Amino acid sequence: MTFDGRKATTLIMLLLFVGGLVIALGLPRDAALMPLLVTIPGTLLCLAQLVHDFRGDAEAKQRQETDDSDDGKSETEMFAWLLLFTGALLGFGFIVGGPLIVILFIRASSGESWGRALFAGAGTFCVLYGVFSWLLEISLYKGFVLNWLLG
Repeated sequence: MTFDGRKATTLIMLLLFVGGLVIALGLPRDAALMPLLVTIPGTLLCLAQLVHDFRGDAEAKQRQETDDSDDGKSETEMFAWLLLFTGALLGFGFIVGGPLIVILFIRASSGESWGRALFAGAGTFCVLYGVFSWLLEISLYKGFVLNWLLG
């Protein structure tokens, strides 16, 4: 069992999320809602990542050996998706652009079926609209194109 930078980063993030969680628990109920919405899932994801890191050392080492040959392609692909994501959010806003880019990413980059891609897009829409617009009543950015079309 080796200890590397990835595990150290996950441990630091876990400590930050747990610290935020402890601070949020000391706040009044209304003020604690948003920090709890961030820190609880963050803590759970960090714990899952730690389990994955410590259990999958052999798999990760084998995968790293095969991935070293196409580092340039993966960086270029990453920046392309980042530009597409930024363009979708600026053009169509969070509620429309977010699900669209998730559908495209799941289908094109991951190679999943259209059913899974549409399910992921619908889930993204439900979270963005349901949690932020409906539950928290936060007005999310609508995008240049939708503002122009809808006036």
